[in-house]
Amino acid sequence: MISESYYSETKLINEKRTHDHFFKLLLIGDSGVGKTCVLYRFSDEAFYSDFMPTIGIDFKIKTVELYGKRIRLQLWDTSGQEKFRTITHSYYRGALGIFVVYDITCRRSFDNLDFWVSNIKEHGSDSAVLCIVGNKCDADTRQVTLEEGLKYAQRHNCNFFETSALTDINIDQAFQYMTEAVLQTASKGQTCRKDSRIVLSGPKKKQECCSG
Repeated sequence: MISESYYSETKLINEKRTHDHFFKLLLIGDSGVGKTCVLYRFSDEAFYSDFMPTIGIDFKIKTVELYGKRIRLQLWDTSGQEKFRTITHSYYRGALGIFVVYDITCRRSFDNLDFWVSNIKEHGSDSAVLCIVGNKCDADTRQVTLEEGLKYAQRHNCNFFETSALTDINIDQAFQYMTEAVLQTASKGQTCRKDSRIVLSGPKKKQECCSG
């Protein structure tokens, strides 16, 4: 666990000067849905099976290049444990993109999406780009269908991915979408939630879909 003061505001400003953009992205959702594994699969290109539950907050930094722009991503992994939920509220501040993650093998984590989305509405920015992520799509013990995840995302007018940190399905695609959407938001000064490019469970299965 690290404290919010670990990265001082002055240090963040200095980091921004070395990049064209600096985006803060959050991963939120119930404990055990695989947020940390998703984060490390993207940032380290590796899967670690021996993670302990995140206590409070942790983050990674990754720099990407997109459309000729150098973008530094500050990726925050928030704890979903019940007793730590109040800690996460302050971390919505400044978040330009938020992944709301559930586990497709755990119905309860899907049912709790309403809790997390309502928290975003209460504490997050209206212009933050949202993305619903159904993780562990490699598993055979599915409790939430692909259609249910898709309909939930469409109902909240945001994008949707099914991912697997274990087998590296749609991890890069999800973060690329988010980076592109936040970049568009930053450039135009408006939300990108109506971009509804839906990516299905397979790594190459993509479907253009309008969610209205």
